Amino acid sequence: MCELSEFQKKKLLYIYETFYDVNRDGKIDWDDFDLAIKKICKVNNWTEEQLKNAESTLQCIWKGLCNLADDNKDKEVTKDEWLKMWKDCQSQIVSGNFPEWLKNYMDFMFDVSDTSGDGIIDQDEFTTAYAVYGVPKDTCAKAFHKVSDAGKTLLTKEEFCQLWHDYILSDDPTKRGNFLFGGF
Repeated sequence: MCELSEFQKKKLLYIYETFYDVNRDGKIDWDDFDLAIKKICKVNNWTEEQLKNAESTLQCIWKGLCNLADDNKDKEVTKDEWLKMWKDCQSQIVSGNFPEWLKNYMDFMFDVSDTSGDGIIDQDEFTTAYAVYGVPKDTCAKAFHKVSDAGKTLLTKEEFCQLWHDYILSDDPTKRGNFLFGGF
């Protein structure tokens, strides 16, 4: 296992605090996932069926995250547990094998962001999806400019997954993936 660099820790703590600890209480628990579902549902005007599907998906993601990160089994993931989990699964991710919960979360985030269903996240979709989590719209616009290489690269699911991979593993501040979640 490799140690996480300070740069990687900074990025991983940013997504912890922005996209996982949704209620901003300093830990990740089911309440954060429940709150995220409600926010996303409201913004996307989802039906009851879409809401139930999202709840089911996020319950599986939550269970998977707990299995890997919740060392003391208290149904909460602290920042220390979060960073330890990423350190422990780095070699798995380097070889292209994301933990199952993370693959499911990547798919979920792509699908939530691609509100048109055309298989491509455009700037408006990107901004709307990330603003739900409190990322400022101007930050989203700048980040989308970076991840799309100034509009030269379409943000398809395949590209999205590659950028996610780069975000988690890269120690190179110039990588486009470092901007996938707005900033850090």
